[in-house]
Amino acid sequence: MNRLTMLIISIVVLIVAGYTGWQWFDAQRTVVVVISDDSPRAIPTQVELVRGIRDTLIIRNDTDTTALIAGRSIAPGQQIRQRFLSAGEYTFTCTTHSGADFAVIVRDP
Repeated sequence: MNRLTMLIISIVVLIVAGYTGWQWFDAQRTVVVVISDDSPRAIPTQVELVRGIRDTLIIRNDTDTTALIAGRSIAPGQQIRQRFLSAGEYTFTCTTHSGADFAVIVRDP
């Protein structure tokens, strides 16, 4: 092969790899749920995610007290990060806002 052919093949490979990488990273999302002192509805009633490594749920505690969500303690000013490997519906209850539940619906890609 001559140099021009190798250059063209290299450029095409870089373009395809770049486009594929951009699509993959663009598809990832981070959903942040903030626990605050505002009101029980300061947290959403429902969050939708995609199974696997595409979407990440972050629950951040902006209150002055430790919150217990799904059996995990979140100290004031701290956060937890969760990725879901199985599709389904998960219900979380916030101890800071008695009775404030939110559902995480995880769908297949």
